[in-house]
Amino acid sequence: MLLKKGSKGDDVKELQKLLKITVDGDFGPATELAVMKFQGQQGLKTDGIVGPKTWAKIQSRNGGEQNSDGYVWILDNGHGGIIDGVYQTSGKRSPKWEDGTQLFEGEFNRAVVKRIIKMCEKDGIECINLVDTEKDLSLRWRTDKANDIYRERQQSDGKKCIYVSVHANGFNKESAHGWSVYTTVGETKSDKIAQILHEKAKAEFPTHKMRMDNRDGDADKESNFWVLRKVVMPSILSENFFMTNREESKLLLSEEGRDRIAKIHYQMIKEVEKNKII
Repeated sequence: MLLKKGSKGDDVKELQKLLKITVDGDFGPATELAVMKFQGQQGLKTDGIVGPKTWAKIQSRNGGEQNSDGYVWILDNGHGGIIDGVYQTSGKRSPKWEDGTQLFEGEFNRAVVKRIIKMCEKDGIECINLVDTEKDLSLRWRTDKANDIYRERQQSDGKKCIYVSVHANGFNKESAHGWSVYTTVGETKSDKIAQILHEKAKAEFPTHKMRMDNRDGDADKESNFWVLRKVVMPSILSENFFMTNREESKLLLSEEGRDRIAKIHYQMIKEVEKNKII
């Protein structure tokens, strides 16, 4: 289905019903504005056109499939993707290995986030792909957008938001390896979420090193990363192994590895949703 300004008929009426606006079957300026507002809330491209992604979100949110008592998960796939074969971020890549393979972190991050969202949508868990584009958008844009979504939800339905930034780690020595999750410095609500993700990762990857800091009683590492300290909601950042480590890079390049990494994030989300951690 593709609906846009100028469209008419029963499909437009159904759209207007779901958006809770005047139903006249005419996709005019008022309907376009309502669609753009909804797209902005969901982190979609705000073009006022109802294509497959927008239509699915509208139906899911208004069809009673989503858990209104749960959270809004804002997923941020760090760095840029690949446009016309060109990686959009300088650095943030593995060495080119002997077999010709190379990992581009932004592409990996996007692949994992898409998997997480697909799993969550099947369970009616509301997720927003913060950067639904291959462009490398700035850290400030990301945190401003996340905060805009948070404020909009506070005004519209009061639903709590949780920010998750997905990454792969890197270092200048190939020997560096392991998995980790970060929160800001000090004790915060984010610590509980990070601890759950750590436990899921440890269970899924028992033979891999878990990089952690137990000095404050939990496993998360602490850092004042921009995306963690500039958002106004609980936030975590996962570093899913080292792309600069030969064996771990192979894991991150594989479909199986990406599925498993998405799985632990999904399991964390499910547990937080079930137990209302925050």
